Amino acid sequence: MAKRLPGNLLDRLFSLRVRPLVLACALFVVIALGVMTINKAKEENIQLENSVTDMRIARDQKYKEYKRMQSELEIVETDDYIIAKARQLHGYMMPGEKLFVIKNPEALYGDTDAPIQMYVLEDTDLNE
Repeated sequence: MAKRLPGNLLDRLFSLRVRPLVLACALFVVIALGVMTINKAKEENIQLENSVTDMRIARDQKYKEYKRMQSELEIVETDDYIIAKARQLHGYMMPGEKLFVIKNPEALYGDTDAPIQMYVLEDTDLNE
């Protein structure tokens, strides 16, 4: 028959084996939670860095658009721009100018052997 240990000795052996095991488990949980927290923080940091990069790219694009619009605004204030837009959009002509109108533009690009057909408009033709 097995020997029974006295109560104090049994409690002492139990406490010597269980306490370190409990402490090891508690330490494992603390370390695991710490690692998980650090990994989550790293992922959030990467996401923030990506957001910052995207915002910098968007800022640079907006700045380029701003500069383009600013230079266009400087050009718009000139008489040459107004005259060019009037010609382009409304077909206006300056006095004494001649406007060459090509009837068959495909002849310009060699798609056909036909000669180029055109007529000339003068500013006096438009006033009549």
